[in-house]
Amino acid sequence: MAAPPNRYFLRILLFGFLISSLPVIIVGLFSYMKSSDTIQQNVNASKLLQLEQMQMNVEQVMRTVDHSMTYFVNSSFLKSAMLEPLNVEQFQLFNQIKQEVNHLQTFDTGIENIILLSTRENWYIDNSGLYRLSELDKKDHLLQYKELPFDSQWITEPVSNTVLLGQSSSRCTYGISLVKKLPLTASTKNGLAVSTIPSCYLNELLSFDKNSEAVLVFNDRGELLFGQNEELLPSEGLFAALYQDITESDSSLAQFDTQLEGTDYTVSYRKSDYNGWTYASITSLHALSKQSRAIGWFTVFICLALLAITLLVTWFGSQRLYKPIEQLFVSVFQLFPSKHDKPSRDGFVYIADQIRHVIREKSELESTMNNQIDSLRTLFMMELYQGKSNSRTIEERLKTLSLPTSFKGYAVMTLRIDFFEETSYSKGDTDLLLFAVNNIVEELVDASDRLAPIVYEQSQNTLLLNREHNQDAFFAQLVPLAGQIAHTVKEVLNLSVSFGFSGYHDKLKSAGTALEESMEAYKHLKRFGDSSAMFYRDLPQKLSFNTSYPVRLQTELNDAIKLGDRAKSDEALAELFEAVFKQQLSAHDFELTTARLLIDLIHLSQSLGIHEMELGDHSSLFEYLFKPHSPKEVRNWFLQNIVEPIIIAVEERTNSQYKNISEEIIHLIHQQYDQELTLEAIAASMHYNANYVSSVFRKETGISFSEYLAAHRHRIAIGLLQDTNISVKEISERLQYTNPQNFIRSFRKLEGTTPGKYRELHQPG
Repeated sequence: MAAPPNRYFLRILLFGFLISSLPVIIVGLFSYMKSSDTIQQNVNASKLLQLEQMQMNVEQVMRTVDHSMTYFVNSSFLKSAMLEPLNVEQFQLFNQIKQEVNHLQTFDTGIENIILLSTRENWYIDNSGLYRLSELDKKDHLLQYKELPFDSQWITEPVSNTVLLGQSSSRCTYGISLVKKLPLTASTKNGLAVSTIPSCYLNELLSFDKNSEAVLVFNDRGELLFGQNEELLPSEGLFAALYQDITESDSSLAQFDTQLEGTDYTVSYRKSDYNGWTYASITSLHALSKQSRAIGWFTVFICLALLAITLLVTWFGSQRLYKPIEQLFVSVFQLFPSKHDKPSRDGFVYIADQIRHVIREKSELESTMNNQIDSLRTLFMMELYQGKSNSRTIEERLKTLSLPTSFKGYAVMTLRIDFFEETSYSKGDTDLLLFAVNNIVEELVDASDRLAPIVYEQSQNTLLLNREHNQDAFFAQLVPLAGQIAHTVKEVLNLSVSFGFSGYHDKLKSAGTALEESMEAYKHLKRFGDSSAMFYRDLPQKLSFNTSYPVRLQTELNDAIKLGDRAKSDEALAELFEAVFKQQLSAHDFELTTARLLIDLIHLSQSLGIHEMELGDHSSLFEYLFKPHSPKEVRNWFLQNIVEPIIIAVEERTNSQYKNISEEIIHLIHQQYDQELTLEAIAASMHYNANYVSSVFRKETGISFSEYLAAHRHRIAIGLLQDTNISVKEISERLQYTNPQNFIRSFRKLEGTTPGKYRELHQPG
């Protein structure tokens, strides 16, 4: 006899693999292209931002030097000093000039040397001292600066040519000098002021990737002033060609790819409008696209893994799909041998021809009968639980549906799933999971010891029969049965379940009452935790609210919520629930206790101005509490849906309050700086505790109240010294100093000079 054809299996396998692999390949290619492009754009943008940051760092130093020098050379003190001969008798004036020059070099600007010279009075001052200009060897070099086109100009000179840097800067390539012709505002120039920064100082301001990036800075003549990681480039002779490529572009900010001695690079550059310098970042294209390549390889491996998994799944799936077909082919060939040596190439055509009138009708009839029996049994159990059947009807239906008829008594077992948080399921899977649990119960409990298990009222319910034992022995065997079911459900579905058992009954027409009892027993489980069993006969039979509500813990919870303390709120809520569980409450009392907690929290939220609460999937907040839930679920529900929204509202209000307090204190300081101000008085006027106001002010401004008040009064003092002729004594009295000496000491500490001398230096005329 010829073997049944197996080409259909190959078709299933090929079709399944093509259908499943095509989306994997398409999604993989699209994901790689999209993610690679996005990453590359981000990397390129980050390089431009990095260049901008380096430019800002360098120019910030140069602008600071420019502003400081301008302020210094425009001061009336220096203008008058430039007209003095600075002879021996004027050593105090020289010391004062030297002090101001040294002060300029104290700023973190990298200034190594400052030169002042007067061609009119024939003197020269630098860090080393005072000299006569006519006696200097470098006189001619210095006087060349007077020929510069602008009165204030940055120049760059190689260290080997400049006379402005000392031996400590010999390792630097260039000296960067700011030259100002003096006086700045006069047409006739009789002096110079020059401040010099070594290029290596600015070089330290550059940030770069040490492994793959070189950073270069060119002046407006294309000379390399300084840079980092130049050794990563093939040779220094390429710098000029690189600068030429940059100058050919009209854009002041751009990126382009280039090839240097056979290696591909990406060049990012910025041209400065401030001094004409060009900042360039040269990165190996191979290093720049490292992340894109990693994404590409990762995508390839993922796609290959998915294709391998797809092939395996398709193989096993095809086998499972083909297995019944193969069995059918074998059965048909055995029952109806082919009359030809070579069977039909399409096995289904052969099957249809041979067994359409026999096998298919028989299978459909058996399937229909089986389905009807199961459906009728389920319908019978639902009517039984709903109390719609009388004793006579029950006896007839038991016999018709082949259900056990001989038993002494029974109890109803209600099974429910505890929670979904730590599983791969969601609440939307409840019905499907309950049917799976129903099948497990059907397999574990012998058909002679039960009626048909059904899913009813969001639970799995089984009427368990007592055929031989007394009541106590019957209930005793239910405990290991529940454990066996729970273990199997955990092992197969990875779910935790709990059980409620009704009291003992002997008449099936009271099955509805037994079902209510089992559900009431399950509700009582909320005070025991997850995965346990409860018997209705063990429940307190009198409903009373004779409990001790943990008022102190409720108060602690309210206080923690008002302070916006999440950790303390979580701890207080956990202690409150622990105190409730210790009282061994009935399900009814537990519901009333949690309802009281909810009402107290609603009152708290309304007192804090929160008038709307998120209801989630429930029409009211109380609806959730009156449904069976595990203690962990109830506590988490309180934490996420009640406590957390109130804390968020408290935090928003507190932040707004902090800002208002700080702004009001600053306003009072600006308005009443000439009056006696204390933090205690301000806090009292605002009806706050002084320590609280102090901490809020420091948190918002970064300094203390006294520091801010002293700084503001100091600014007022500077303005009065510069713009008015009010005496120092009157200024000290106006600014609430106890005596002028205290004011003078405070002023000297901040400015390095007395108020009187400060007025002489800074007051016009």
